[in-house]
Amino acid sequence: MPNCMLRRSKMLVNSFIFMRGLSEFSATAVFIIISCMGCSVNEQDASEYLISSLTYGLATVVVMHIFGFISGAHANPCVTIACCLLGHIGSTMMLTYVVCQLAGAAFGYYVLLQMLSQGIIDSCKLGVCIVEPLDSLSNVQILAIESFLTSVLILAWSALWDVRSGRFLDSVTLRMGCLVIVCNLAGRKLTGASMNPAKVLIPPLFNGNPETVLLQMGGQLLAAIVVPSIWHFAYTPHYRPLQIEHPDITNRYLNP
Repeated sequence: MPNCMLRRSKMLVNSFIFMRGLSEFSATAVFIIISCMGCSVNEQDASEYLISSLTYGLATVVVMHIFGFISGAHANPCVTIACCLLGHIGSTMMLTYVVCQLAGAAFGYYVLLQMLSQGIIDSCKLGVCIVEPLDSLSNVQILAIESFLTSVLILAWSALWDVRSGRFLDSVTLRMGCLVIVCNLAGRKLTGASMNPAKVLIPPLFNGNPETVLLQMGGQLLAAIVVPSIWHFAYTPHYRPLQIEHPDITNRYLNP
């Protein structure tokens, strides 16, 4: 009987991990398709930056609404790394999430290319969904901008995960989408403001120029590592354990 229960428990754990991994794969694929489709169609439009930023933020709303209750709908390796560093998921689950996110981004981008006409693909100067930093920006400036914008995103996720925000979760998907829109509007002309290593890495890999993304990814990963520590030490209360000094209370309640 115990062996049967143990096998059943392992099956439940494995199915749970598979379900969450598949959710992150699907969420990232849907996110890439929607956000990059909006960028490619509107690249020649005068209102390109506004429409692309709106599409990017609303794509976040879509995946959070569909997959949020299954896996959290991170759809972003930076968010997953921060989640692990804050102690909300384990390292094994973090690696599972990141692998599924990168695979989902590659699958989603491939599907997107099959759906677009060759004329639309050729009209994108650098390639579908590829945005390079401005030439006038130095390497340090590119790193700083991507790091700052991604830090804002990670701070928002850290606040969402904090137990103290439990009574502020109403319409959280819309608020997260608005935050993504604002950050993307602020930095899109400068560095692309993807705030997502999967989104910034996969399109250049398909188009054969991945060297253009190192600074963008560096700033994003730096934020994913540093911000959780800041949140933990600066914004999380640390309570001292209760000290019981009266011997009668100690003997009555704490000793077996």
